[in-house]
Amino acid sequence: MKADTSSHLLLRTPAGVISTVSTLGIIAYIAWIFSGQHNSFTDSLLSGIGLVLLNMLAGVLGVYIISQRAYGMTLRWAWFLLTLGAWCYVVAEGIWTYYDVVLGIDPFPSLADSFYFLYYPLTLVGVFLLSFVFVPRQDRSLLALDIGILLMFFGMLLWYFFLASPDLLSSSIGENVALFYPVGDFLILTVALALLLRDLTRVARWILGFIVLAMLFSVIADIAFAVYELRELTYIIAYLNVMWMCAVLAQILATARLITSGPGMLKDPTVRIRPGMQMLRLTLPYLAIAGGLGLLFWVISTNLSPDRRFMGMLVGAYVLIAFVLVRQYMVSKENIRLYESVQRIAWTDSLTNVYNRHFFNEMLPREMERAGRYGHQLSVMLLDIDGFKTFNDTYGHLKGDVVLKIIARLFTVQLRVSDTIARFGGDEFVVILPETNRRKALAIAERIRHAVSARSFGGARLSVSVGVSAYRSGLTPEQLLDEADRDMYRRKNSARGKESPPEQSTSIDMMISAFRDEESLH
Repeated sequence: MKADTSSHLLLRTPAGVISTVSTLGIIAYIAWIFSGQHNSFTDSLLSGIGLVLLNMLAGVLGVYIISQRAYGMTLRWAWFLLTLGAWCYVVAEGIWTYYDVVLGIDPFPSLADSFYFLYYPLTLVGVFLLSFVFVPRQDRSLLALDIGILLMFFGMLLWYFFLASPDLLSSSIGENVALFYPVGDFLILTVALALLLRDLTRVARWILGFIVLAMLFSVIADIAFAVYELRELTYIIAYLNVMWMCAVLAQILATARLITSGPGMLKDPTVRIRPGMQMLRLTLPYLAIAGGLGLLFWVISTNLSPDRRFMGMLVGAYVLIAFVLVRQYMVSKENIRLYESVQRIAWTDSLTNVYNRHFFNEMLPREMERAGRYGHQLSVMLLDIDGFKTFNDTYGHLKGDVVLKIIARLFTVQLRVSDTIARFGGDEFVVILPETNRRKALAIAERIRHAVSARSFGGARLSVSVGVSAYRSGLTPEQLLDEADRDMYRRKNSARGKESPPEQSTSIDMMISAFRDEESLH
């Protein structure tokens, strides 16, 4: 199935232009920073102005989403909070730059931190609301548990290494404010990661991926900032500014992706995550337990002086837990394999190993909706094997089934990976051709016809009649298929292929034997 290709429209929209200009501006800033020509005053001015402008752009794009009722109330509320957080960041960065550049005083801690603090709860609640848009109702209970597990694990790490660390805590309450920035980042990152591990639409996965990327940049910069400030170390803030700018850029890209996809993205089908990510989601609780127990072991062994008996029992408990975790991992892996096997059976025609009619009936409306939304081309091709009934009557259905398998493989070889072929019923097949107009579809049809007519089926010659229809706005799936069906019968009636009777039945038997040998090799 073809991946979503809406990203090619990015440069054709105002949101795409804003994203492109922002990216080029950050690249220019990075080149200037690493050229060694920058100085602290100019950097403070440029980085302050740059962060203000970037957050303003994110805020402007967010206002556009809020104004579009077609996105739905929940999504607009989520983006309202995200946008409000961006504007709080604008005010905070403006105050920071004013203190640093105009007044020439250290802006940390200052009034700017109050607005930085507002950014985190607003963004956190906004990201959490996305779960009510992108995640089906039946999956939200497990999502809430996954969020709780991740929050507890990251909370243990933050508590031990940052919030309760005597090496980082300062006597000044104001300076300890720096510790809460990475805490806020981790909270948002946790929710976004838990969402990203669900079965989502492609657009939703892109949006959440950008949000996760933003939080990763932000948490790295904020942890470094907190450590430098609390330990009173000398550092080059320009390097941190680069990461903060990249974090805001990722937020702009998330918003731009949502705008370019349009409200129709809410109707997109969910796509199951890859087996590796699915395994991560299933084993997440066990990984969190293992990580938490590992941290506990580290604390006990480094801060206490337990006797040998206690340490022996502790090590034994960890080994026992490790065996349980490995066992659960193997069970989860087998469950995934069984699920994928059942899914393949439900979607695949058991005889020809191409997709079945049920899968096609689900795919065609989705591809038509996507083609209509993004202005893409789409064609449908209907194929009927001429003379197949006569072949079945002559040689029997068992040998006819083998020929169907061979022809289905011939069809598949002539198609692209992005094309979807399904057995429609009997000796009829149907193909969905994304990004293909009628002229290209006819060329593919001719290639298929030639491949079948050039093949000898044990002395018998078979041909294929092909009908093609191209998607137009306003057509229903039934109308699109009906046009392809009528086109096929026009061609069949104008130049009906005649089957050549086979000379010997033994050649058919040899062909079947060779085909079965080939299948056994696979």
